[in-house]
Amino acid sequence: MGQEERFKEIVLIDDQETSFREGTLVELQVQEEQTLNHKQSPLMNAKASVGDVIEVSKFVWDIIKDSKASAATAATTSRILSVKDDRWEDYEKAQNFKSKEVTYKLDNFAGVNCYKVKFKVAGTYRAVNPDFGGQWIPNVHITFSECHANFPWIINGEAKIDEKYVSNMGTKTDPIPQLVLNVKIKTEAKFGFTVESHERTFEFTLNAQDGVDVIN
Repeated sequence: MGQEERFKEIVLIDDQETSFREGTLVELQVQEEQTLNHKQSPLMNAKASVGDVIEVSKFVWDIIKDSKASAATAATTSRILSVKDDRWEDYEKAQNFKSKEVTYKLDNFAGVNCYKVKFKVAGTYRAVNPDFGGQWIPNVHITFSECHANFPWIINGEAKIDEKYVSNMGTKTDPIPQLVLNVKIKTEAKFGFTVESHERTFEFTLNAQDGVDVIN
């Protein structure tokens, strides 16, 4: 495979195509970087200091390793709780949430699939603590219904909560955490002495009261 080989990169949300790009891997990466550079900042609320009320248990964790999707465990789960109590077991009345399903795939121009990933952001929200106010997110993780790569492609991935966009949309006494979760899919293939790589980022907003939504 030469560096000038062209590919088709497709994204579907709940099986509806929302993004189609084509080009070499270099061209696709340039398009991705341009998209990230022009993204709009999520709504923030500066009325209450985030660090005084909100604690995020994990900002970065692996979700795919060598084309194998990670199961939902303590190591692949984050929690957004109050600084007054970081024990998720003390929160109650939580409800389940899940995002729309994202399908991300790359095909070459001959129609041969290179890799395909299907995932959702899921967890629990609207949890309350009997000792103080606010709504909280005791659990957020990534679930996969499909994750495969055809030789010689390899998929890796991570979930990352963007520290810049952790916000309190409520008040200091009744916080409502909101944050941005980035799901980064990193792929590479080695052909002879050449390594081809590509990265795609999917952004989600998480809100302890409203749930999850795909930004792009």
